[in-house]
Amino acid sequence: MAEAKLPIVDGQLDFHLKVAKRKVRAVAYEDGFTLQIEHSDLAHTLTTQRGSPRVFKNLTTVATFLKDRGVKRFTVILEQRSSDEKAAKSSVKVTAKADTGAKAKSTSRRGDRSLSFDRE
Repeated sequence: MAEAKLPIVDGQLDFHLKVAKRKVRAVAYEDGFTLQIEHSDLAHTLTTQRGSPRVFKNLTTVATFLKDRGVKRFTVILEQRSSDEKAAKSSVKVTAKADTGAKAKSTSRRGDRSLSFDRE
């Protein structure tokens, strides 16, 4: 995930959506979803003109909004975890899987490298 988070307004959205290798995410937020565009190690959150995050009531609304702007794919994040929680969970998972005789396999998707564990 990107290091810095910056607000953007609707007028700036088209520019950020045209950046190569950008990631578009609908992130769960209070009573709906916010929209986040990540590129160049920065996460840009769509905001209202008053500066608060723009909240979409449901994923259908997000999908329609993005489709109208030419976006064909986006990721849904239902729960945000802190980096401490991620580190603790991954170390527990690896330890637990290693004790159960898990077999590690390397997978690659669009150039990204990831490590996954399968039970035997």
